Amino acid sequence: MVAAALAAGVAGGPACVKQLPPAPTPQAVAPAIATPAPADGQGSLIVDVTDGPTPVQRVHMGSQPITDAQGRVSYRLFEQPQEMCPASPCVVAMPPGNVMLGFPVIGDRGALEVELVHVDATPTVYRRTLSVYTDNTGALRKLGIVGTSVGGTAALTGVVLLPIGLAKDIDGLTVAGGVTLGVGALLTAFGIWAIRKDAPTFKPGASIHF
Repeated sequence: MVAAALAAGVAGGPACVKQLPPAPTPQAVAPAIATPAPADGQGSLIVDVTDGPTPVQRVHMGSQPITDAQGRVSYRLFEQPQEMCPASPCVVAMPPGNVMLGFPVIGDRGALEVELVHVDATPTVYRRTLSVYTDNTGALRKLGIVGTSVGGTAALTGVVLLPIGLAKDIDGLTVAGGVTLGVGALLTAFGIWAIRKDAPTFKPGASIHF
């Protein structure tokens, strides 16, 4: 159990991202943009981003058949983003119903957040504040990664040596196992603390639909 916990701490530590409180809900203020009357059977969705002009994607779901060794076919679903607006704010006419919109994440190149939005028969406005990913990590995080790696290895070595020394009543092996386990556990604990202390941050965005 100790070995499994230490291994999990070492493996999971470097991936830690600190979650910040979400952005405040944007104000229900429609952008100054012309809204032409939609055609029959169409609704109008006005999309605005509070962070400034932003490309907006419409996300479709695609599927890919996968055949296993027994000939059974399953399907892998994946997102297919397609540019809907080169820059917000924009007005899009589409049939009433649900649509998935994709927005970039500030600071995380290539990342796309998908939001499900309902389009009404009457014009509505969807305003969004983008999520923000910040990675200003430095020396403390690097020390933490080294600490968890070295400490985890030392602790696992101690977990192996200590029971052998106790079982065979070998004082040198018992002392070596105990010291190695203790130092390794301390280094691992410091490493995990340092990684979390100097972790990248993620601030979720927020939206309003009116």
